[in-house]
Amino acid sequence: MNSIIEKKDKKEALAFLPKLNSELMSIAKTGIIKRQNASRNVSRITKKINSL
Repeated sequence: MNSIIEKKDKKEALAFLPKLNSELMSIAKTGIIKRQNASRNVSRITKKINSL
């Protein structure tokens, strides 16, 4: 994800965001990371994408 943000390609980053959200939430569901942690990461990445 960082490579997409570094390229400053907002269209590609927005296309990848739902997949990232889905993956993080499925990881959180299994208990590998907490749900709040996954939500926080998605929120931070969304803020970075919106600032492009």
